[in-house]
Amino acid sequence: MGSPEAGRCNSQNSTKRVFPGRSSSTESKLETSSSPCNHPLKGKNKMHEEDEVIRISSMQGIIISPTYSGVVEQDSVNRKIMSSTSEKLTRIEDLITSNQDSRKIQNSSNVMGIYNYSNMIQQKRNEVMRKYREFNKFDIVEDYSDHHYKVKGPNSEKMQPQKNWAKRIQKEWRMLKKALPDTIFVRVYESRMDLLRAVIIGAEGTPYHDGLFFFDVFFPYKYPDVPPKVHYHSSGLIINPNLHYDGKVCLSLLNTWSGGKNEKWTPGVSSMLQVLVSIQGLILNEKPYFNDPIFARPSGSRTGEYRSMKYNERTLIYSLKTMVYTMRNPPKHFEDLVIGHFHNRAVSILTICRGYTKGVRVGCGVNVGEEKSSHGFQKNVERLMRTLVRAFEKIGVDNIDKFIPEIVPEFTPQTRNLAQKIRAFFCIKG
Repeated sequence: MGSPEAGRCNSQNSTKRVFPGRSSSTESKLETSSSPCNHPLKGKNKMHEEDEVIRISSMQGIIISPTYSGVVEQDSVNRKIMSSTSEKLTRIEDLITSNQDSRKIQNSSNVMGIYNYSNMIQQKRNEVMRKYREFNKFDIVEDYSDHHYKVKGPNSEKMQPQKNWAKRIQKEWRMLKKALPDTIFVRVYESRMDLLRAVIIGAEGTPYHDGLFFFDVFFPYKYPDVPPKVHYHSSGLIINPNLHYDGKVCLSLLNTWSGGKNEKWTPGVSSMLQVLVSIQGLILNEKPYFNDPIFARPSGSRTGEYRSMKYNERTLIYSLKTMVYTMRNPPKHFEDLVIGHFHNRAVSILTICRGYTKGVRVGCGVNVGEEKSSHGFQKNVERLMRTLVRAFEKIGVDNIDKFIPEIVPEFTPQTRNLAQKIRAFFCIKG
């Protein structure tokens, strides 16, 4: 009679286990390995029967051993991990794609932004130039609040205007409107016929080239028996012997300067147009140094020409400073002219200034002869060019950074002596 354990083994071995996808040899191996009778240690354990757990799949009706169940569970876990990893990778890919799309959108937005900005700048420039081209040489305006002679008027003179005073002023208006040259612009005031403002553009070949020079005019009630009063907007700078820092204009035609009888004001003959043309031609000329009769004597001599050249250098510096001041503070009713003029002439002005920094004499488009401008003048122009560029940029002129001179340290005698002392201190030869 066999032992109970042997009977148990026989009864368990009689149960056929089915393993899906396994061959009969594999199934026998699994049965042998899973049988507690064949285990050297666990075969004698009475509780080994409880360790053999049979799981029945409700879906397939299959009996699965614990060993195979562990493999299936591990495969399931791996599939879940792979599925989770795949989902994460998909989300990362979506995020990358989204970021790439957002970068494309951002780059596209940046390109559109640059295009729109460039388009806006061009439209603004076109508008500035349109107003400049349409700026009338003569026009009637209203606001005179910044005029130098605004306080003068009916209450400032204890007399009534002459009978034909208004008609004479209107005649002057018609003459100015008809005959003004292209380099002179005038504004008169509807409610103040006694006031006028004019701007003269400096002529080429002079230290005033491309500058804007403003004059305020007052017609006394004795006009035209007496000449008009003229005030120059100097900004405190003396750019000419005939234009004082306080604004006084010295001109024979205005009876404010010496001159022959034919050079003085002649009632019924002289006119406001004649005054403006005389200021442009006789005062703002090529060699203003000789405007003063005292300095006119050595004209043509070597000494006189040298002094004239030095005066022109100083005048040009003041003229450039006047440009900057005018751009920052354009007179009323001339804003469009000021901005448009310097928009149009900025590159030309800076190109001429660059020539001055290389020795070109004032008033010369190219270097003529061996005589050159002074070294101090060249350095002054170079420093002032930076201020000019910033002033031009502020009114909307672009692409002029190339005119900013490079800063090169000067090797002066003082720095040379310092270098020698340093070499001597460290016993360096050379």
